[in-house]
Amino acid sequence: MNYGSHPIRPVAVALVAALLFMLAACGGAAEPAASTTTPATPAGEVPAGVMRAREAVLDYLRAGANECVPPKQAGWTLDEVANPPAGYDVYRFLSGGCAMTITTAAESTAAPGPTGFCWQAVVDEQGRIVLTGSEAQTDPTLGNPAKSYCEQQGYTFEVVTLKSGQLCGRCEFEDGRSCNAWAFFHGACTPDNAPASDS
Repeated sequence: MNYGSHPIRPVAVALVAALLFMLAACGGAAEPAASTTTPATPAGEVPAGVMRAREAVLDYLRAGANECVPPKQAGWTLDEVANPPAGYDVYRFLSGGCAMTITTAAESTAAPGPTGFCWQAVVDEQGRIVLTGSEAQTDPTLGNPAKSYCEQQGYTFEVVTLKSGQLCGRCEFEDGRSCNAWAFFHGACTPDNAPASDS
């Protein structure tokens, strides 16, 4: 498969392939105050592909998202993620009131947060966004780690339309409750603490 004049290699795509982004706990579009801006994460601590993916998606969201996206000059800090799911590397970045999580493995992902903003993209090894939205969540070639995890735990995965019109993956439990699939994947929502209706 070729993308432009560069062949997309499965191994490279596996490192930075499907990318879900959640900008969590953003109170609005206000820029963070200078005193709260933290130094940018040193590039040596995070793989270059993860950093390219982060910047590509931030640029994409700044150009058209109706959500809190920190300004380009905002600094990001790297937050340690305790107990990431087996087989995955998780990188959580914080800036002001926003958080972004990128999970890399056979597929790359990021976790949602409490704002309800749900967005997913497939990013190639060059940092180009090649799929977004539902197409990215259900791409049969790249797969979806949150969907696989939900089904491996014996639950049902489905893509639902939120009140906002966004399409988001949900992990449905036997008792009718459900979690955002990525929140379930990262342990932020469980069958024990899932709300009755989270859409």
